Amino acid sequence: MKNELFTSIFAAVAGVLIAYFVTNLFIGEIKDTTVKTVEGSISTDLAEPNPEVFNYKALNPTVEVYVGNCTQYSDNGECLDQVTNQEITNLENSGSTQADQGGQ
Repeated sequence: MKNELFTSIFAAVAGVLIAYFVTNLFIGEIKDTTVKTVEGSISTDLAEPNPEVFNYKALNPTVEVYVGNCTQYSDNGECLDQVTNQEITNLENSGSTQADQGGQ
């Protein structure tokens, strides 16, 4: 039992020493280096975001962006002045039916 204890302690010490010297062969000596640093003061003031780009009413403020002037907003922060695709389709369909009636 004492022989096994001595053998395991010897194997651990030999393993640590071998690992130390092999690692030093690959890595080598640590050299002094210089690092650039920021000099002066850093301000913590934040500029106001551009309202044309940043929607402050949205949960994720970068999702909905309306370029131009919007005078009315819904409860969800959507621009009510904007024409939807459904309204465009309705206008196109009503225009084509009027053209068909005028041609006859």
